[in-house]
Amino acid sequence: MTLELNSTTNTPLMNLHFTSQTKTCCKCVLTFFSWLSLISETENEVISVDSALYGRADRNTCSQGRPFWQLFNTGCSQSVTSFSFHRCELKQKCEVRMSDVRNPDPCWGTFKYLQTDFTCLAAEVDITCENDKAKLHCNWQVISVLSAFYGRRERNVCNDCPLAMSQNVNCENPTDVVAEECNGKKHCNIKAANSMFGDPCKGTRKYLEVTYVCICK
Repeated sequence: MTLELNSTTNTPLMNLHFTSQTKTCCKCVLTFFSWLSLISETENEVISVDSALYGRADRNTCSQGRPFWQLFNTGCSQSVTSFSFHRCELKQKCEVRMSDVRNPDPCWGTFKYLQTDFTCLAAEVDITCENDKAKLHCNWQVISVLSAFYGRRERNVCNDCPLAMSQNVNCENPTDVVAEECNGKKHCNIKAANSMFGDPCKGTRKYLEVTYVCICK
């Protein structure tokens, strides 16, 4: 993950702890009059929001330079998990502005912050050659399709064919069919065929590429 800097102070807009082994980011803190901008470290990672609160839950976070009376009330918070979920869930980039969540004010006079706990999910990319069957699976969770296309955009994928059939790499047909068929299931098989997705480029050997994550049901 990367941090966007405040343009006036050149300081991070959030405090972020990232552990590559667990792919977990926690306590992402957004200070007053700022905004939070999350960008996935790789194109195959997406954000999954666990919880978010606006207010103050302790006296240490965002406390530098603040008088005691602005930090005393640690029972001042309101959940903004639903808002952050709809804005950020399963996206690679996410921006939340303080102005989006600070009304109503849960405790006037207290210096507040937005804290978001989230997980970085590594997405699976499944490539299935034309006329073969794609097999998506999640062992304990369910499938959520991020994107899918049927066609060809690489010459060295599914190239067990005459050379002329793999040269057109501008053959791409985004499709919602996979999401409609597979979302919410633990296992899903779908055939990579013109009969299912149409033929975006006749004479070219095509493949189905699906990017998906496994999420809690």
